[in-house]
Amino acid sequence: MKKNIQILFLLLFAALPMRVMADKLTAYCRDYPPEMFFDSGKCIGAVPDLASDIFAKLGHDIIWLKQPPLGRSVREAQQGNIDILIRHSLTSEREKLLYSIEYASPTRSLFFYKSHKFKFDIDSYEALQKVNVGAIRGVFYSPSFSKLDGKKLILVATTEQLLALLDLGRIDVAVTSAYHYVELFAACFEKVSLEDSFVNPMYISISKNSKAAKYHKEVSDLMLKYRKSGKVDEYFEKYGLPAPKQVFD
Repeated sequence: MKKNIQILFLLLFAALPMRVMADKLTAYCRDYPPEMFFDSGKCIGAVPDLASDIFAKLGHDIIWLKQPPLGRSVREAQQGNIDILIRHSLTSEREKLLYSIEYASPTRSLFFYKSHKFKFDIDSYEALQKVNVGAIRGVFYSPSFSKLDGKKLILVATTEQLLALLDLGRIDVAVTSAYHYVELFAACFEKVSLEDSFVNPMYISISKNSKAAKYHKEVSDLMLKYRKSGKVDEYFEKYGLPAPKQVFD
């Protein structure tokens, strides 16, 4: 009799739909409209829709949380306190902590704006190295920018703080891009000659210390199919955004 009951429970468990057995995974969402923004506990936009659908296809739900500053969010991922990070570039530090899954290969261009008190042009990284440069802490800007001597960098937490330092002349030059509200700098400051463009893959990643780490191969394989089939494009087109560039090895 006992054996029959055990068999019955096993059959009932096997009959449960995948959604009932699914893991509830946590992911950070930050405000970067229209690609993504946080509203009433929901993450809305092309990238969160893509992430939600990929994980749902594999039987897992995502609970969205408001993202803290990037440096802290990476530390939370390192400790396994958050399962998924979305829409980020990759650094050597992040690569050690995350299973990173590429979803797009856009070109990023960096621009440099100077303080009203700074009267010279900057046309090379060699010249940039000689002045006080402001940047946002924890942001990966470009491979070339990462090689600058950190002693000359003045790091802040937000774009608003960077704009204020530039306006007050506390820094000579600030770095920015389309990802970091370049339009706010362009409206008030003069751009120097130096520009830096490079292919900057974007990722949806799983913390290596997360319970979701065991799914990274499945997620990666499905994402590659979405990229090659053009399905990733559909998420961006839904929000009136251009389809992102895709580069395959």
